[in-house]
Amino acid sequence: MPEIEVGEEQEGPNCWSYDVTVFDGGRTHRYAVTLSWSDYDLWSGGSAPPSKVIERAFLFLLDNEPPTAIMSKFDCSVIRRYFPEVDAWMKKRGAG
Repeated sequence: MPEIEVGEEQEGPNCWSYDVTVFDGGRTHRYAVTLSWSDYDLWSGGSAPPSKVIERAFLFLLDNEPPTAIMSKFDCSVIRRYFPEVDAWMKKRGAG
């Protein structure tokens, strides 16, 4: 399983932003990701820090596609456009 490193949190208007690095098979993949407050509440109910929710979102993504298929810059809400089951998956695991 690839290693996920979530960088320092930056708070913005109605969201948090992170630089995420995925190490997989000797390759490094970098992403700029935002997590809205509403998706944070939906996925964790406040039970986990936002950085853990980001990490869980990447675990979900990497279970469903290779690192090279993940967009380099995106908001987490985009995940459900491609994978409608993400909400149930994240809630089931508590995102933490």
